[in-house]
Amino acid sequence: MLKVFPSSSSAGRQRDKVVFLHCIKTGGTTFSRVLQRLYGDSYTFFDDDAADVFAERLASFDCIEVHAILRGDQLVWGTKNIMKESNWGLLSNAKVFVMFRDAVDCYISSFHQSQKYAKKLEQTAAWSRSVPHTLDEYIEDPRFSNLQLKFLLGKDPDDGGALTDADLQDAKRLISTVGIKVGILEQYSESLHFFERVTGSRIPLGVVVVRNTNRSSQAQRGIDEAMRRRIQDANVLDQGLYDFAKTVFVDQIAGCGPAPRYRYLSENSFFVRCTDLICALGARRGSRR
Repeated sequence: MLKVFPSSSSAGRQRDKVVFLHCIKTGGTTFSRVLQRLYGDSYTFFDDDAADVFAERLASFDCIEVHAILRGDQLVWGTKNIMKESNWGLLSNAKVFVMFRDAVDCYISSFHQSQKYAKKLEQTAAWSRSVPHTLDEYIEDPRFSNLQLKFLLGKDPDDGGALTDADLQDAKRLISTVGIKVGILEQYSESLHFFERVTGSRIPLGVVVVRNTNRSSQAQRGIDEAMRRRIQDANVLDQGLYDFAKTVFVDQIAGCGPAPRYRYLSENSFFVRCTDLICALGARRGSRR
């Protein structure tokens, strides 16, 4: 049977290890879907925060995604230990990717996402922490500011302590020292093309399945210029990180050539549902052999 989205194992060749640092609300869920389709059984999601567990997973899989995940009423911040400078060596033999986004837009999207999670978790009574119900309350809570920088440095939002410019400089040094490959949400096609060039991968059929998006008009509704300035003031370090990342991105994609015309499809589209079914049937047949 033709596999529309073949796994990497079918190629029969050694691949570089890939680590995807999935910052919250930066288009990472869509990129995660790309990775799952490219790497198949050799992809894994890191649902821990221990450095030794990360090392074991990286040895066993070609691609590992690091994100934040709720376990009961605890938020597991996947970068908490692996991004400590003493553990940078764990990443030395991998190609590390991260996606960044304009700080204000990322913050607004994160707020809307927090409301979805709060509603879901209140129903299960699984989350004891309080989640602000309004954007005003959200801005006043320092846990939710500069989340891109906090995630990159492994700073758990619940550990307290405000970030400073020194943390931003540490992040810049981390990106430069480890050689992290950066993508920019606002230049998504160029970021995907860069990933393909660096890893030698090819996104099957040029199809990108869009997942977990907040509609732009909905997320921006009611956000006036004064509110945007408040958000920017609360996330000045994230904006500094984003501005730095854009300069790095321009340098990194130099010589990559123009990005192909990817087809962005909803995960609920007929084409995506059909190809998912084909892949599922193929996997079942393979498991019976």
